[in-house]
Amino acid sequence: MKKMSKILPGVLSGLFLLSFAGAVLAQTQKPDQAPPKLDKLEESAADPALSVGKPEPKNKITEKRNNAGKVMEVQVKSGKSNYTLKADPEVGNAPKGTVQGNANRAPQWTILEFGGKKESKEVEQPPVLPPAPAQAVPASAAGK
Repeated sequence: MKKMSKILPGVLSGLFLLSFAGAVLAQTQKPDQAPPKLDKLEESAADPALSVGKPEPKNKITEKRNNAGKVMEVQVKSGKSNYTLKADPEVGNAPKGTVQGNANRAPQWTILEFGGKKESKEVEQPPVLPPAPAQAVPASAAGK
């Protein structure tokens, strides 16, 4: 029984290594086997549907800095919305992270441009009825 307990781990580790060797051999490529050849496609600049260009970014961010390099204003165009973020002036000696030193400013939306231009719908005028014909006035009523 003692011999069996010494042999069993050796046999198991040998089988384990053989299984890895089979996986390694299955992944290696034969040197005589060349990769498949690819056909070159004809390029046509006349076809505009196949033109490849850089897509227009949805978001555009413009930063304005002062002479010291600190960001003073950031203009953001996200889709149809435009807004501006302005930096807070550092006043006093309050360290950042405290209540006095960490006052954020809200974004300023550009007036009448939030959401883009609205399409105006033409309002149809209801049909106008012609005026009613004048009723004939009797001759006896006209003389009074």
